Amino acid sequence: MENIINEYETESEEENIENASDDALKLNRLSGYTIANNITQPNSVAVSSHYVSQISKVEDQPQNTTLVPSTSSFFNLGEKKETEIMLPPGTKILDVPSRILSAIKDNREITANKHDRFNNSAIPKRQLITLSKEHIKGVNAIKWCGEFGQVLASASMDGTVRIWDVFRSKECVRVISHDGAVKDIQWNSEGKTILSCGYEKLVKLTDLETGTTIQSFSHPQFVTSLRFNPSQSNVFVAGMTKDGLISWDMRANKIIKEFRKFWGSVNDLEFFPDSSQLLTCSDYVVRNSADKNIVVWDATAVSNQIYQEAFSCTALRIHPAQKHFVAQSNANYIAIFRLESPWRLDKRKRFEGHLVNGHPIRCNFSPEPDNGRYLISGDSNGAIFFYDWSTSKIVKSIENAHQGPCTDVSWHPVLRGTVVSCGWDGRVLIWG
Repeated sequence: MENIINEYETESEEENIENASDDALKLNRLSGYTIANNITQPNSVAVSSHYVSQISKVEDQPQNTTLVPSTSSFFNLGEKKETEIMLPPGTKILDVPSRILSAIKDNREITANKHDRFNNSAIPKRQLITLSKEHIKGVNAIKWCGEFGQVLASASMDGTVRIWDVFRSKECVRVISHDGAVKDIQWNSEGKTILSCGYEKLVKLTDLETGTTIQSFSHPQFVTSLRFNPSQSNVFVAGMTKDGLISWDMRANKIIKEFRKFWGSVNDLEFFPDSSQLLTCSDYVVRNSADKNIVVWDATAVSNQIYQEAFSCTALRIHPAQKHFVAQSNANYIAIFRLESPWRLDKRKRFEGHLVNGHPIRCNFSPEPDNGRYLISGDSNGAIFFYDWSTSKIVKSIENAHQGPCTDVSWHPVLRGTVVSCGWDGRVLIWG
């Protein structure tokens, strides 16, 4: 663990990328990323919180100076102040640190040998990093970038999406501003652009390296959740507070389909692995029954009788290896369902011990090589809970991780045992 902490604190500017595995390098090239190999010239990254028409103003600033908004409310971003944010010399935001490339090889060895020689190393032991320049209001969502997770995005009620360089400078390297609280974010498959939405009836597609807004998509209501179609990278679905779902084609910037027959605000949505159908959950509860809470969609609503408890659900997640999905319930437990019709609820097994209490608490499965062996959840009291999938028992809990509700938690896609959490205290924490 000391070695891991040292890698977090210092990373050599002249790491020999050639020692990384051939498979990892191929993955890197196929995904369109660049690796800083011959580092010679310093390079600073300009952080902009403006729209496309104002991006040119940033170019007039000195190279070692960036602009970060000092926010005071959802709709007023306040005065801009200068702060120096530097990446390691010769690198770009999307460069993949070599320690991530090395971890890819380790994970493949574990998967190939089908033997967990690190025991419970998927469970973090302590807090490693507190990202500086925290949000001034609560954080709703966090997402690692693409397949390698070289940077992290966080969406906040202060009206900003912040991009963090976690493993090098540990600083915010890009700020995307909205005219309202930001509810959800979603990276595209390559990790080069990011969708963001919130309480301004608008979805933005932003280029990460340049900070420019590529496209904007207007909606009739506030947008609360986003997902890219796994089989069509140019298509995404947006869930709203009242008017259901809208499916967009980004290339043509037009609506493909609208799902108007809906019940309540969309809290979360997930595509089936084959992209044939869509799962949604809402806050709709009537007559002591939430029978329209979890809905399976095709061209129309296929089933709305999946979860019939008198509690709404805040999050949905599909198991990466088994034909199941889970729903975070306001009844203070995570329910398990079959991922095939008639999508039955498992009444003998559920994950309980954490509290939800009406807060937008999310959960997530562990990635490869564990591949869903563990489930992680936030908590309304600020704790983090780790569950074993096979036994549904609590493996570990971290009490008082946040001052207030811990809203979102997620494993790093490559670095085993590395977890990020966020909460209504505005902090983003890295555990390992």
